[in-house]
Parts: sequence; C-alpha cells; structure tokens
Amino acid sequence: LLALACACGGSSGRKRVQVRIGSLVINAEVADTVDERGQGLSGRASLPQHDGMLFVFDEVGQPGYWMKDMRFALDLVWVSSQCAVVDVTLGAPPPAPGQALADLPVYTPASPAQYVLEINAGEAARAGITPGKRLTLAGNLAGQYGC
Repeated sequence: LLALACACGGSSGRKRVQVRIGSLVINAEVADTVDERGQGLSGRASLPQHDGMLFVFDEVGQPGYWMKDMRFALDLVWVSSQCAVVDVTLGAPPPAPGQALADLPVYTPASPAQYVLEINAGEAARAGITPGKRLTLAGNLAGQYGC
C-alpha cells in the first residue's frame, strides 16, 4: 500500500505530501499545474534523500518524460487513475555533458497513468515498488485526486 498524507505549504508555496511505502517515507512536492509539471525537478542540484515530486495530470494518458536540465538520476513511478502502480522506470539518468536535446530519451509508462512520482534513483527498488501496489491519499489531500 502506498499512502500519501498532506503537509501543505512549505518554502516553495507548493503543496506537499508525505508518501509512505512500507517503512519508506517520501516527502513530495505536488506538481498539479501545467507550469509546475513543466518545471518539475529540472535545474536542481540534487534531491534530498526521501524527497520527491508527485505529478498530477487532469486526464489519464501516457505522458512522456525526459531528463532535460536534470543533474541526477530518477526513478519514475507511474500510477493509474485507479491509484495502482502501472509501471516503474528505474534509474533514468541525467543528460550526458553536451548531449543534444533531440538525443534525450523520452520515458513513458507501459499503461495509461494519471500520476507520476519522481524519486531518487534506487528508492523504488529499495521500497519494493512494483506494478499493482496501491496508492492512497490521506490528510488534506484525501479524495482530492480520486485516491
């Protein structure tokens, strides 16, 4: 079971959720607007251990993610509108020095998703996140996104 509890606010002004996966706790920013999703984690020097970003889309689909302006590797956890993990991308690397944007790989889920959780590379494997795990939202976000 994947559970999220809200800790809204913070220095960025962005909503935050606490993601619990077994004994692992991820403190995630919520990116639920076009601008927030477009910026994502790009340009940051690093991501503190157990931090992440939860992307919320208005519709189900197979969004494409690339690592433009990223400086560290990520795991991408793709979650359906029914709040189940549908795919996991492990260790998406940052661009190589001088790599052209046109040469960056685009990552998409194997099945449609409405939510994407970005976490430091290695976190998904350590937490045992696999397709079929359930996602629920708790606290102030309970039911807000249908989970």
